[in-house]
Amino acid sequence: MTYLYKNILLKKIGILGLGLSGKSVIGYFKNKNVKIYIWDDVKKNREGIKNKYCKISNFNETSNLENIDLLFISPGIDLNHTIVLLAKKLGIFITGDLDIFWQDIFQCNDECIAVTGSNGKSTVSSIINFLLTSNKVNSFLGGNIGIPVLNLKPKSNNRTYVLEVSSYQLEIMENLKPNIAILTNLSFDHIERHGSFASYVKAKEKLFMNQDSSDIAVINTDSKEGKKIYKKLKLKINGPKLIEISLRKKNKNAFYYSRGEIINSINKNDFSLGKLSEISSLKGQHNIENILIALTAVFSNGVSNKIIKRYLPKFKGLPHRIEEVTNNNNILFINDSKSTNLTSSKVALSCFENIIWIAGGRRKNENFSFIKDKIINIRAGFFIGESSAQFYRYFNNYFYSKNCVNLQIALSESIKYAELISEKVVILFSPGCASFDQYKNFEVRGESFKKQVLKYNR
Repeated sequence: MTYLYKNILLKKIGILGLGLSGKSVIGYFKNKNVKIYIWDDVKKNREGIKNKYCKISNFNETSNLENIDLLFISPGIDLNHTIVLLAKKLGIFITGDLDIFWQDIFQCNDECIAVTGSNGKSTVSSIINFLLTSNKVNSFLGGNIGIPVLNLKPKSNNRTYVLEVSSYQLEIMENLKPNIAILTNLSFDHIERHGSFASYVKAKEKLFMNQDSSDIAVINTDSKEGKKIYKKLKLKINGPKLIEISLRKKNKNAFYYSRGEIINSINKNDFSLGKLSEISSLKGQHNIENILIALTAVFSNGVSNKIIKRYLPKFKGLPHRIEEVTNNNNILFINDSKSTNLTSSKVALSCFENIIWIAGGRRKNENFSFIKDKIINIRAGFFIGESSAQFYRYFNNYFYSKNCVNLQIALSESIKYAELISEKVVILFSPGCASFDQYKNFEVRGESFKKQVLKYNR
């Protein structure tokens, strides 16, 4: 017996890229009575797979690639990778984890809420899952956050999957059809991968491609690109029900924010959930946006105003996103390692005053002038990683700056500077850059910061 995928009888599966997603595919196919062949360009990654169900096969060799029926590519693999291009030339079917999930794990009585965007995806997904679970919904969170989608295999029925999905996953996705699809926002990100901002936006737009009138699309229209996607979906024949989210205007039949309150006007009856400061501990303008989006999704999924009002205050936010580490000797330490672009750092910089800013890493295609209007909040900057010299050259014109190369030195210098100031200050670790120059991921980077801060506070 062979395994059937999209009317293709599969005997031999190829897996390119052996990170979390690649490993989840091995686990998924290992009991499907197929042969599994794996490859990763990094020798350490492929040699780290100790699994009797699969065999290492160099897909750079045409004869090895011709040997497989389907090629799974991990989200981290560029579609212009030589192996992917060769597979296309050979006519080999190529897929990703979202489509495999949609074909074989998702059932007709399940529900799927999928969240994408440049920033806020993890927070929105986590709030949604938290409130659904609080409402006793059988909810499971995964995708680009935490558990890969192919590891989400609960045995119970009537499941609700809350998926954070990245542009990397979406660019190869063809079949996912979420009951509720969400766009949090759009800003310059991952241009080095997608080639242009237009291509990046196009990948995000694919999340809504398969939706019809039985589905809901929640779109933040405060960006020009978000507004374009909203208008495009509005013109779609048999398109999804649209709910527009904005901080710039009060939208009818939506959640909106006015005079410090969260208002639910879905079903055209305004209902105040109360002052935001009373119902949530999440800080910053960006979190107002995140909350509005998340509440729209859960209310559309049947969670009542009463449940929202009761449980939202219990959601405490995510690790590494404007996370308070400790407050000691007039110094508040904030871990914002999840800020991997300047758009995200700008949000963090708007939440505080008297900031001593630690930033830097692997820069993305963003201009430093983007955060110029937040410079008034910054007292000093200590910069790290590949881009430390670039940060120093630009920001030294506006406030005291120092090229510190690594996080340990930057934190030590920040503390010394803070101790010279009599008033309260915030040491904000908000890199505005990817972590891959010095760390495996932003989580490892953030944990390193917290560990070093706690040493100082002993």
